[in-house]
Amino acid sequence: MTGERTAAGRPAEHHAATAGQADAGDRIDAAGWAQLAFGAAVGLATGVGIGLTTAGPFPWVTVVVLGLALAVVLPVSLLRAWWARGGRAAVLATHAWVRAGQVPDGVPDTLWRPRVRQLLSESTRQLVGAWVAVVVACLWCGLAIAGEPRDWAFAAVWAVLAAVQFLRTHGVRPSARRLLDAPVRAVSTV
Repeated sequence: MTGERTAAGRPAEHHAATAGQADAGDRIDAAGWAQLAFGAAVGLATGVGIGLTTAGPFPWVTVVVLGLALAVVLPVSLLRAWWARGGRAAVLATHAWVRAGQVPDGVPDTLWRPRVRQLLSESTRQLVGAWVAVVVACLWCGLAIAGEPRDWAFAAVWAVLAAVQFLRTHGVRPSARRLLDAPVRAVSTV
């Protein structure tokens, strides 16, 4: 640990450990592009949905601007999340390690442990978000019982969001904890 930093501001050790993955981490595969496109579509649909479900006249310009803004913000936030975790390839590799319950022998502890810790903390935030979505879904159900039928659609959307978040965090947390509880491997000097 020399304290040297690369041009990107990361420690030199991190750069050396991930040099072989730099090209793969900067590329987005077809599934990644599909996720980005889905985020853009959800943003557009949200803008249109708000315009369609709002009582009274709602300016179509507001619907278009809101939909376009969300169509940009959602994919950009996903790209930033990937970038903060080392790129899409690093995210996929970390998920593969956690699913398999083991890390390949060639990957140093200084590389995989921080990634798995970050995945564990993100899954904790997702779990909290899932419970918040459950509460919001229940509140929308209460509004739907006393209000209009379109409120059931909002309750269903929040319930689906909660279910997706619960499914995403289901196996990640215990498996990540088991990986992190594993003893630190000895560093070979060969």
